[in-house]
Amino acid sequence: MAAPKVSVIVPVYNTEKYLEQCIGSITSQTLREIEIIIVDDGSRDECAALCDSLAKNDDRIRVIHKQNAGPGFARNTGIEAANGEYIGFVDSDDYIKPDMYNELYKVALKNDADLVISGICFVGGNTFGKSGEIDEKHYFDNETLFEKEDAKRLLLGVVGALPQEPDDSRYGVSTCKNIFKHSVITDKKINFLSERKVMSEDAIFMIDFIKHIDKAVGIWGAFYCYRRNDESFSKSYRSDRFSLVQSFIKELENHIKDVCEFEEYSIYLNRLIQGYGRILCSQEIVYAREKSIKYSSLLKRLKMICESEMLSVALKDYPWYRLPKKQAAFAFAMKYKLYYLQKLMVLFRAR
Repeated sequence: MAAPKVSVIVPVYNTEKYLEQCIGSITSQTLREIEIIIVDDGSRDECAALCDSLAKNDDRIRVIHKQNAGPGFARNTGIEAANGEYIGFVDSDDYIKPDMYNELYKVALKNDADLVISGICFVGGNTFGKSGEIDEKHYFDNETLFEKEDAKRLLLGVVGALPQEPDDSRYGVSTCKNIFKHSVITDKKINFLSERKVMSEDAIFMIDFIKHIDKAVGIWGAFYCYRRNDESFSKSYRSDRFSLVQSFIKELENHIKDVCEFEEYSIYLNRLIQGYGRILCSQEIVYAREKSIKYSSLLKRLKMICESEMLSVALKDYPWYRLPKKQAAFAFAMKYKLYYLQKLMVLFRAR
C-alpha cells in the first residue's frame, strides 16, 4: 500500500464537544489519500472513548493514547508515528474546509516544496469578536515562491512584520494552516517545545523548519478554521500568561540569532512584542470587567506588563506612529503608561 500523501496529526485533550466536527472535517477531505493520527493526551472527559469510536468508522484513523504532556509533545508523538509524505496539524477544537489538503498538496507537488503556507479563518469568540463571526485572513494575493536564498525573508515574516504592515506577523505563526515535508522534519530532527514553558510552540517550530527549506510556497486561500473558544489552553485567560510570553520571546530570539543579525530581526521582533503587550493588557482589562476586579488590582497587572523590561525596551525607539491607527493608539498608551486610556479603548471596542 502506498504511503499517504498527508499525515494529519490531531492532539486531543478534553475537547469532547468539538471533536466529532473536527475529525469529520478531516475525513471528508477531497484528498482521500491521507492518514489521521489522533493523539489522546490523557483526556479526562469522554474524548478517549470517542477517539476509539471514530477510528472504527474510518480505517485511515489511528489513535494513540498517552499520558498528558501538552499539545506540543502530543504532536511530536504523532510525527514519530506518521507515514505521510507531508505532515499537517489540526487542533481538536478547530476544523478545516473540505479542499484544504487537496489544494496544499497540489501546490507542494507542483513546486516540489518543503512547505506550503495558506491563510486562516478566525471563528468568533475572542476578546472582541462575536460568537460565530468569521474573519478570513489571506497572507498572499497569489502563489508566492520562496527559495533557499529567501528563507531569511520568510523567517522574519513569520517572526513579525514592519510597523506599517496590517498584522503583527506578516505570514502568521500557526503551523496548522500549512503542510510540511515529512523528510525535512525527521532528517533535521525538528520538534515542538512544550507550550507550558513558552507561549507559542508553533512559532519556534516554524522558525526551525524554515531554516532548512529548499523551497516554500505561499498561496491565496483560507482553509483552516481556528475557533477562538474561551476554554482552550492557548485562547483562555491565564494569570501566568505574561511570564510564558517572556519565556517565549527569549526562546524565539535564541532560535533567530543563529541565522540573523540583531539589526535585521529587532524591528520584526519588537513588532511581535508590542502585539503581545496589547493582547495581554486587553485580556487583563476584559477579565477584570467580567470578574468585577477592582481598578487598583487591574492597575498592578497592567504596570507589570507595561513597565517590564521586555515591553519597555521593545517600545523605547519603536516607530509606533507608523502602526495601523488602532494599534498605534494602544502602543502609545503602553509606551507612556496611560493605563486608564488603555482601559477606555478596550472597553469601548468590547461593547
